[in-house]
Amino acid sequence: MQRISLKLTAIFVALALLISCGVNKHGKLPSRIVPIAINIKSDDNSRLGLINTDYYRFQLLDDLRDFQKVDLKLVDADEKPEVVLDLTIDNFIIWPKDERTSRRTLRRNVQVGTDAAGKPVYQTVTASVDITQTQIRSNARFITRLTFIGKTPPDVFERNFSPNYTYSNVTTSNIQGDSRAIDPGLYSAGAFNMEPRDEDFLLVLSKQELIRRISDEIRRRYQ
Repeated sequence: MQRISLKLTAIFVALALLISCGVNKHGKLPSRIVPIAINIKSDDNSRLGLINTDYYRFQLLDDLRDFQKVDLKLVDADEKPEVVLDLTIDNFIIWPKDERTSRRTLRRNVQVGTDAAGKPVYQTVTASVDITQTQIRSNARFITRLTFIGKTPPDVFERNFSPNYTYSNVTTSNIQGDSRAIDPGLYSAGAFNMEPRDEDFLLVLSKQELIRRISDEIRRRYQ
């Protein structure tokens, strides 16, 4: 009986090891790997020549991976992809910077302490400051063709997207007076701490609708 018990224990241990090898650290079975090729081109667009397309391709892949039940693996077109995203970028334009500076006098009530009763005591502080408002407009046209080669016949999703995005920022300089007079809410809450690069503009334009729609199409077929 003891030998039988030991044999059963060994079998259960072996099964547990086999199962654990196929389960990731989160306790879930590993996702199915789906090879995807992302082909990017442009028809007569000199601006795209300034873009790091490899960086853009990998960022695009990272966004497409979100909320997917499969693991999208980037491959070349000749490595038998299961999904192919052909992306033609037309009319990618970053317009000249619009920068305007004005001199303003700002006043703000700030707490400087408390009185004998513990109530806050406020003081009005003043500062003169140069406020510079910067805006940069951008737009692009994405001609998209998503092909699921694993289907017979291949399943194809096609859509064109024409988004636009305006980068806005507010900076201050030449402050004279009490800097506490400048309300933190004066500054723009933008997507970038510094002026974006060309590929940053392209990614923001992609995120507006293109990535969401393409991601939805992939998720719909691999639920």
